[in-house]
Amino acid sequence: MSDYHQPGYGPPAGGPQQPYGAPQHGTPQQGWAGGTPGGGYGYPGVQPPGPGYGAQPPAPPTGPAMWAHLGALLTMTAGTMMCCGLGAFLGWIFPLSLRGNDRHRHDPYIRHHATQAVNFGITQAIMAALGVVLYVASAFTFAAAATTDAQRNSSGLAVPLLTVIGIFGSYALSGVICAVIGTVKATRGELWTYPRLIAWPLSKG
Repeated sequence: MSDYHQPGYGPPAGGPQQPYGAPQHGTPQQGWAGGTPGGGYGYPGVQPPGPGYGAQPPAPPTGPAMWAHLGALLTMTAGTMMCCGLGAFLGWIFPLSLRGNDRHRHDPYIRHHATQAVNFGITQAIMAALGVVLYVASAFTFAAAATTDAQRNSSGLAVPLLTVIGIFGSYALSGVICAVIGTVKATRGELWTYPRLIAWPLSKG
């Protein structure tokens, strides 16, 4: 008897022959991708990768972006109270220095928020200067008109002065609210664009 017909070496003589490459009975067919049932990778029967497959994108740097808005806000509010209104003209300095920092210069998320804060600070400085001019002009007008001959009507001359104070006070309050919103948005990793009335798009990021 030849080796071909020895038990355990192969199918007995005359037995049914299986085609080449057919799977054995009781053995699941394995694909190319590490034993995945069905066909190989990219073929029917392959399960798609599960959640979390591959590298996750890095989270945006929320800290510097938050400080761009918060630094401008604190400079204008705290600086105004401590330096006789000077802080209202300097709110753009901190976000501008943060945007020009070597670590943040090429980060689009930080540059966006810093640019928005710069525009906010510049706009508030311009409006503060305009408010000072109108306030001084109204005060001089009130003082010049309130002579002894017009003392009876002098109370009506204060209306323009109070109007200037009311308009620019409301504008400053709106700017503070928008700056707080920008700070919260930056902390959450979201983009934020100030309304054009509050921050003129003077600087491009």
